[in-house]
Amino acid sequence: MHMLITPMRFKGVALTALERRQYAAFKGDVRVVAEDRAELGRSSNIGKVFAGLPLEPSPLPDLLDATLSGMATTGFVLSGIEYVDGCAYAQSWWCRQG
Repeated sequence: MHMLITPMRFKGVALTALERRQYAAFKGDVRVVAEDRAELGRSSNIGKVFAGLPLEPSPLPDLLDATLSGMATTGFVLSGIEYVDGCAYAQSWWCRQG
């Protein structure tokens, strides 16, 4: 699903509403797939963003244990865990039409 994606946290700390509005959103194809992940040692729902060509790197780290936290007419919020430099952080993506 092609959306504008805004991360709602930075290294686990929630961004303020003003910071979220000022954040340059990523445009990409949001997908949630089940796959085995070494970080968790089990299968998990993984949120992924595909920005363009198939081999192009994702603009955001994968969202592990992705769950739908909220949904409305124009968008939704996915929440889960992201790994950055070997550390796990809480993360949510605000995904909206764009």
